[in-house]
Order: sequence, then structure tokens, then C-alpha cells
Amino acid sequence: MHINGKRVGDAVFTPGWTHYPKRIQYQTFDIGSMLHQGENAIGAILGNLWWSSGLGWRGSNTYSKGPLRFFMQLVVDYNDGTSQTFVTDKNWKTHDAPIIETTLYHGELYDARLEEEGWSTTNFDDIKWDPVSLFEKEKGQLVAQQGPLLRITKEIKPIKITSPSSGVYVFDMGQNFAGWAKLKVQGEAGDSVQLRFAETLQPDGNVYRENLREAKATDTYILKGGEVEEWQPNFTYHGYRYVEVTGFPGKPTLDALTGLVVNSDAPTSGEFSCSNELLNKVQHNIVWGQASNMYSVPTDCPQRDERLGWMGDAQAFAPTSSYNMEMINFYNKWMRDITDSQDEDGAVHDVNPVIVVKGPAAPGWGDAVFVVPWVMYKFYGDKRILEESYEGMSAWVDYMNTQSKGNLYEKSGYGDWVAAEKSPSEPIGSAYYFYGAKIVSTIAGILGKTADEKKYKDLSEKIKDAYNKKHFDATKNTYTGNTQTANLIPLNFGIVPEDRREEVAANIAENVKAKENHLTTGFLGVSLLLPTLSDYGYHDLAYTVAAQKTYPSWGYMVEKGATTIWELWNGDTEGPGMNSRNHFALGSCGEWYYGYLAGIRPNVDIAGFKNFTIAPEPNEDLTWAEATYSSVYGEIKSRWDRNDDGLKLEVTIPANTTASVYIPLLEKDSPVILESGKQLFKDGKSSLESSNIKFVGKKNGSAHFEVGSGKYNFEVR
Repeated sequence: MHINGKRVGDAVFTPGWTHYPKRIQYQTFDIGSMLHQGENAIGAILGNLWWSSGLGWRGSNTYSKGPLRFFMQLVVDYNDGTSQTFVTDKNWKTHDAPIIETTLYHGELYDARLEEEGWSTTNFDDIKWDPVSLFEKEKGQLVAQQGPLLRITKEIKPIKITSPSSGVYVFDMGQNFAGWAKLKVQGEAGDSVQLRFAETLQPDGNVYRENLREAKATDTYILKGGEVEEWQPNFTYHGYRYVEVTGFPGKPTLDALTGLVVNSDAPTSGEFSCSNELLNKVQHNIVWGQASNMYSVPTDCPQRDERLGWMGDAQAFAPTSSYNMEMINFYNKWMRDITDSQDEDGAVHDVNPVIVVKGPAAPGWGDAVFVVPWVMYKFYGDKRILEESYEGMSAWVDYMNTQSKGNLYEKSGYGDWVAAEKSPSEPIGSAYYFYGAKIVSTIAGILGKTADEKKYKDLSEKIKDAYNKKHFDATKNTYTGNTQTANLIPLNFGIVPEDRREEVAANIAENVKAKENHLTTGFLGVSLLLPTLSDYGYHDLAYTVAAQKTYPSWGYMVEKGATTIWELWNGDTEGPGMNSRNHFALGSCGEWYYGYLAGIRPNVDIAGFKNFTIAPEPNEDLTWAEATYSSVYGEIKSRWDRNDDGLKLEVTIPANTTASVYIPLLEKDSPVILESGKQLFKDGKSSLESSNIKFVGKKNGSAHFEVGSGKYNFEVR
């Protein structure tokens, strides 16, 4: 929208992507400073985007084929106390823009020769413009903006230009990301500059685009001629690192292109770093992959003909994403997309807002309907997302119940997607069926729904019994398939009998060792492996897996030049088709970075970091690690430094919160703990009485203290 020749706000792609048949967002802006006494002019530019440019494979699915619509209400309050409302009505006029063609996947064609100077100012003569058409209101409910707006969040300058052939220039932005490029050019009227986007290069230096499938990912700008011209597209975006430029008048320099990073503008909430530069690079890749796929919904990828709100990817990544960014509003909005798209029988869909891929959802995918609200509650302590999502999540569990046989929901699906070692798919369905009943029971208890709490708890116990009867090998302490993921899922969900948990964990560790200290997990197992190893006494093994540089590993991606997380562990050798270089799902290891290396973890019993745990787990290969997390109560910090004498731990606990702090004793025979130079612990017991620090006991090689708000400097000698 434009007023008096100036654009309103800095948001892009409004009104954002929702399940349009049910819900359409509107945005509000204070534009008082843009108005002046007398006449004012209002105009808007419309584009297809998710509404009608095509989604999914080959962009073949649309909510509507058009025409495009615009709805506005402007309320002006005058100094004399009166007000006046201006609305979109039959008095408006319309005209084709210089945007000749624009689609989400294929790009934008813009002819600057067709620009009409001052089109949104009072001096403009619209005599040749056409009357608008009026339409009935869309069926979707109009609602206020429900998540962070999409914005240009960063600018990137290219680091290099190559010319693999005459007239072809390839710009290397140095970073894979989502957004578009701003072009700066001078030439003759009618000159046409074409920009083609890609994530990687062919051996000969030309852009490699086969993994984009049917997405053309091409922007074309036709010059009006004369002075230097700057242009950027309006209604498309690309996932890319490289831009092939052809048709450029003369030889371009680095300032000819600027990369504009675009994403849903959720505030940064956490940072992690350590002495291992490889892990820092992986964390960098995780954050960039997350931002690249925040486009109103959590998309799978930003580059090919897909870009859908896949549920399995998002539920696995939800904890990691919530450490990195403030995700509550983003996921609140997406949960409404999920429940808006839900079928009457309770079935949810693999992607939401639902389009392209219909339901019922596969195991591990549909379960985002209860996993995501549960993660949001743990991180933010807000019951509203549980209350608003409860009907949808319980309906999904009830749906699985109607489809189960013998208390097992053995539906095949995607399995542990893109795992290095395939796990059987059917047990995964029953495991998530159990997990759903268990989580919904817990949530029902939190919300005071006592009858439902018992109902779903009883159901979960029946599922557990049936699952163990069919899939648990009590002689070997393994589950059907005996892969890392096949054992990780029942262990983490609470299916494994309590007296066999250590043995199952030991088998997981042995499997990792047998794979030469490598993971074999896919989307569903990748977030579980490292925390499980650390929880059951195999932290050094977990670190070894995290720091691997050979396939399959996160370090392998880094060694091959990745600047975001890949969709596949072998993205460098796999052919075209399903091979995104910018997926967040395999980056779910970030939760372990924050929660185990730095040690900051939420406490679900007192949610929202009102009470939390700081339990760093050092490793001999690390000399330091630190993380900060901006909770709803303030900044939490954990940093440890290790040297020959011992360890220093710096901790910040926000006001009105408490924490369980576990200080590693480093296997010392007679450890001494100081706090700000005062002796706190010696000879296995507390040696300082303080109302703010209370010694609880020793656990798993650490000294456990309950600590109130404040800044602390612990030292272990």
C-alpha cells in the first residue's frame, strides 16, 4: 500500500499465508504522519503469491485463479473530534502495473518502460485507468495479524563475480539464504537483464539448477533507460547463494547486486558458541536454515517447487527453533492454520495450511498438532496455546484411536525420513499414537480437564502394553528394526519399561559405536540421539558424533561448503529432484548445543523458564562453551571455561526465577567449589549457608544447587 507516493510500513507479502478458506489476516498501520491537509492519494500494488500463483509440484495447486483483491479501511480522526472513514469501493480505479508476470516459484518479469510516474500521488491523472470490479467478501474470517510480519531483515553484499562464459556473470553471495536480489544497472531503454538463482554451481562454474525441479527462479528487468536504475521484485522470493546475470549492459561490478534476506521477523532469543569452530559453523547453518524457512509458516525449503508447511520437519525442530528465536507468536499462528485445515473426523494433514498434500497425515507429521503446543508451553509457560489447540490435538488422538487395531496405530508413512539407515515405518505410528495420548493427558491435567486426563492416560497405558508386546525384544533389549531411531523413539517417549531403559540406551550407544561413531537417524530421530546419549552417561560419545566431519554428519555438510543445513546427509552426491541445500529439520541438534553443552534447559513442571535447569556438560576437546537465552523473565546465561586447574562457570538467573544449577566436578578426588571467591562446597558437602544458594546433593558427577535470581561466578578446583 502507498500513500502520497510513499510505501506504508516495511512489511512484505502481506497479508501472509493462512488457510484462506477459513482465515485471512489484515494488518493495521498508523499512517497519520503520511497524511497532509487537503487532498491525499492512496494506492496499492497487488500480486499473486500463495493465493493464486501456484503451489506444490510444478506449482499446480492454487486457492484461486484470481482476479486479485484488495480490501482497505482508513479511519482518520480530526483535531476537532470528528472522524471519517475511507474504504475500498466502486470509486477506486485499476490499471496493469509494470509487473508483467509474477509467481512465487518462477520469479518476476518487470518492464520499467511501463511505469507511470506518481501513480499514488494527488497530481496523477488516472483518466485512462479502469473502474474496479466489486466482489463478495471472501468466506475466510478476517482476523488481525497473528504472527510476525515478513520483512527484509538483512542485506548481503556479494563476495565474488566469475564469468564462466562470455556475457554470463555469476555472483557469489557467500551465504545460502531466502529472499531476492536488488539490481543496480544503467543502460538503454529496452535492455533486458535476467537473474537466475541457484544454491550451488556446476563444475564448470555455471549455476546448478536441476534441484529446483520445475521452479524457474528467474527475475527479469527491462530498463527504461537513462539514469542509474535500482529494482527489486515485489511478489516472489528465491532460495539461493548464486545469481547468474545475463544481458547486463557492460561488465557488472560487485555493487550491481545486493542480496536482501527476507523472513518472518521473529526476534532473536538465543545465541550459542564454543571453542570448536566446527560446531559454531553448524550453529550458523542452523540459524540461517531456520530463517530461510520462516515464511508465515515453517516451510521445508525456500528454493524448489514446494515450500510447504510440512508438519514432521517443524515438530522435530520446534525446540531448537525456540532457543534461537522467539517463536511463540509464529507457532501460535501456525497452529490455527493446522486446526483450520483439520478434517471433521479429526484427521490432520501433512502440510498446513492444507494444499497439495492431503491427509490423513503420516505418523510423526500429523503429531505436530500436539508436539508444537507442548514445546511452546515448556518454553513460554502460556496456557492459551494449549487451550486453543486442545480440541484439535485431542481430535487427532481420537482419530488415531478409531483407526487403531489392538491398541496399535500401525500406519505406514514417511518413516524416519531421509535417515542414513532406514527404520521400519509401522512402529513409528503406534509410538506417536502413545505419545499423543500421553501428552494430551498431561495437557488435560494442566487445563483442569480431569476426565480427559484419566481417559488419555488409560489409553496411553494400553498402547504402551500393546507396543511392547509386539515390538520389544526383552532378551536383546531392542525394538523392531534395532536401528538408532527404532530404539530412540520408544525410549524418549516413555514406552520402554523403566527397568530396561539403561539397557536400551546402552544398545543405542553400541549401535553408534558400531557405525564408527556416526549417527544414522533421519528427521524424527535426529533431535533425540545426542540428548539421549548425554542423559544416559555417554556424553563423550555424543560429542564425538556431533563433531564428526565424515558422512553422515553435520560436519560433513560444513566440510563440503554448506552454509545452511541440507535436506539430505549426502546432498553433495545425491542427484537432482528432492535435494534441497536449505532445510532445517536435520538441524534439530541445536537443542543439544543449548541444553547440554551450555546446559540451559526448561523445566516443564514450572514452565516458561520460571524455574529451569543449568547443567553444562563439558568435554575434554572443548575449552569453553556459552549460551544466552532471552526468556520471558529476562536473559539467562551459562558460560563455562575449562583449564588445567579446573572449571569456571558464569551463570545469570533472571529476576523472579529460580534454577537448578549442576556444577561439574570433573571427576576430581576432593573438589572445592567457590562462588565469587567464597568457598561454597568442600569434602562432598556445602560449606556456605546462603538464602540464595542451597546445596541439594551430588548427582551424575555434578554438585546440585538450587539458586535464586542473580549473577554467579562458580569455580571448581
